[in-house]
Amino acid sequence: MTRDFNKYQVKILNKSFVKDKLNFAKTAEITFLDKEEKEIEKILLAYLSTEDVYRKIDLGEDLKLDNCYLNGFSLSDYRVSRKKQADELINVINFSAENSFIDSLEKKISLDFTYSNFQGEVNFKNCIFSGSDLLLFDFSHFQHHVFFDNSLFNFLNVSFSNSKFGFGNVSFKNVIFRGGNKKFENINFGNGDVIFLNTEFNDGDVTFTNSVFGEGKASFKVARFGNGRIDFTKVHFGIGEVTFEKVEFGDGNVNFRNTIFGNEKVEFTRCEFGNGDISFISANFGDGDVSFAGTGFGNGKLSFKLANFGNGKLDFHYAHFGTGDVIFERTNFSTGNVDFRAVDFGNGRITFNRAHFGDGEVSFEASELQEGRITFRRTIFGVGIFNFETANFKNAELVIDDVNFGRGKVSFKKSKFGLLSLESSQMNNYFDLRVEECGKLNLSNTIVKDIIDIDSSDFKTDIRALDLSGIRLLGRIYIDWKKNDVKNLILDQNTSNLNKAEQFRVLKENYNLIGQYDYEDGAYVEFKRLESKHQLEESQTKKLIPRILDHISYFFRYIIFDKVGLYATDPIRVLLSMTVVFLLFSVLYMILPWMFHDTQIISSLFDPGDPRDLSLIQKAFYHSAITFLTIGYGDYYPSGIIRWLSGVEGFIGLFLMSYFTVAFVRKILR
Repeated sequence: MTRDFNKYQVKILNKSFVKDKLNFAKTAEITFLDKEEKEIEKILLAYLSTEDVYRKIDLGEDLKLDNCYLNGFSLSDYRVSRKKQADELINVINFSAENSFIDSLEKKISLDFTYSNFQGEVNFKNCIFSGSDLLLFDFSHFQHHVFFDNSLFNFLNVSFSNSKFGFGNVSFKNVIFRGGNKKFENINFGNGDVIFLNTEFNDGDVTFTNSVFGEGKASFKVARFGNGRIDFTKVHFGIGEVTFEKVEFGDGNVNFRNTIFGNEKVEFTRCEFGNGDISFISANFGDGDVSFAGTGFGNGKLSFKLANFGNGKLDFHYAHFGTGDVIFERTNFSTGNVDFRAVDFGNGRITFNRAHFGDGEVSFEASELQEGRITFRRTIFGVGIFNFETANFKNAELVIDDVNFGRGKVSFKKSKFGLLSLESSQMNNYFDLRVEECGKLNLSNTIVKDIIDIDSSDFKTDIRALDLSGIRLLGRIYIDWKKNDVKNLILDQNTSNLNKAEQFRVLKENYNLIGQYDYEDGAYVEFKRLESKHQLEESQTKKLIPRILDHISYFFRYIIFDKVGLYATDPIRVLLSMTVVFLLFSVLYMILPWMFHDTQIISSLFDPGDPRDLSLIQKAFYHSAITFLTIGYGDYYPSGIIRWLSGVEGFIGLFLMSYFTVAFVRKILR
């Protein structure tokens, strides 16, 4: 009997129907037509009137209605005709309507099985329900196995609400619901398996709200939903496995809010969700493994807020998300591994705020976010590994704010980020931040208790902005001062000179701890420069005289401490500065005697004109040398203006020699 038809025609023939020991007085001829009203198939079924069926119920006989055509069946009408209460249970014994057609030629008459008490196995295999707008099994009791396999519900609103199933299996395998709403609310499924394998729900709402599944397996594998609402709110799945593998959910909203899953495996592997919102808010997944591997989420909002995952593995491996928000806020991941490897997060906003990860491994390895942001704010991590290696967030942001990382290793090796922010987080263990590319790395206000490794030797690390503001460094940072251009990364920040100075101070202390003294010197010089600039900025609020004195002080520090010797970090630079000063005074000693006749360098040993006396140039360089080095032999002495200049040179020479000694000894001792 075909299920692919557009219309059908029914004729009741006054000829007997005989098949498999069945003998009925009349025959129903059913012709199935396509959209062009061409015949697809014509079948013959036994015809029974509803009164014939009602009499069988009265007599307590088995209802064997296989290969029958039944029109207008209604237990509500049966109760009225027998003057029974509207909610009285009607015993239906060993019901079977396999390969039957249950019809209602009058649209206003519902196909009504409400308050049935099915005793024995129930068989609706290969059955077609049609004609009416409504098919009701509400408040029915099923004692044993129930089969609707391969049946067709043809443009009906179907309801099994408030029914109870016994210890047998319930099977809707390969069923087609062609339009209409499907209600399975407040059902108590027994301890058998509940099978909706390969079921086509098509358009219309599908609701299982408040239903309870027993100890058997619940399977919706390869089912296909249309564009209506799908609601599993407050459903309680039993201890059996739950599978929605390869299900197509259509574009309607999908709701598993407050749903309780048992402790066996929960499968949403390779599902395809449409563009409606998806809610697993406050869902409890038990201790079994949960898999969304390879699942495609549409562009609607996806929320796992307050969901609870047990001790099993949570797998989103190869899943792909759309443009909608993805929310894991205050989600409890317990102690199982959490796998987001190779996930495509699409273009939305993903939040793990205040989520609680247990001691299992958390992996986002090779995941990708095209645009948008992933946020971990006040999230708690256990002792497991937190892995973001080779992730591609080149045009997106990863914000980890005020997070207390546990004792597990954290790795971002070879990843790409537009922004990687770990602001105000506590890093308790080794942190691998050897990223391949990062628009900005924000480590402001972090507490570092172990090692942060940003120094890559086997590939180039491209960090274009770095923020170390307020960092509390109890551990160490490994970052190459030159390769990463740390100096300019900090100088280019849009922040105060005091803030920048503090960052260089931290780096200076860090490089000292790890024995990278040249890098320490570079950081120290920048720290002192910015500190001086900050002091000059503060002087702008003072009165005129103090402000002028501060400017003089700044200029003095700039020339003497900075330009002359880089704050005693470069003895070679001090030595060169000494040479420049020596040559400058030597030139002055040569020029001044030509300008002033009473200004000259006089020999105390030889009279003027004695051939043993030094020439003017020799006197200038000789006198400058013994004065600068504070030797003072006394064989030549200055007069006039040179006398005063000699005193200045002697002081400068003494200062620079001391400056050189400090810088040189500092280098040697380290």
